[in-house]
Amino acid sequence: MDIKKELSIVRRTGKFIIGYRQSYLAVLSGKAKLVVLSRNCPAEKRSEMMVAARMRGVKVVETEYDSRDVGLALGKPFSASVVAIVDPGSSSLLAGEEAGGEQ
Repeated sequence: MDIKKELSIVRRTGKFIIGYRQSYLAVLSGKAKLVVLSRNCPAEKRSEMMVAARMRGVKVVETEYDSRDVGLALGKPFSASVVAIVDPGSSSLLAGEEAGGEQ
């Protein structure tokens, strides 16, 4: 599964939240179904998000792409090191497929 392709599908057909703080709150409140972390996400934020996701049973995908590529895949002109997927739309991100770099 190509994460960039799937994120562009989410951009068109689903709902997502960009940014650590809002994504963290979405995970804790149960809104987020999946969290995508970029390769260069700060270690402290990565570990906090992993703990929160584990507590709430949310799947976490760690990509090999940096935050700029993740932001561009979502159609934004800025970087995004943490993205929470609220509604995957037509994307197969939540399907049982195993992706490279997935945890």
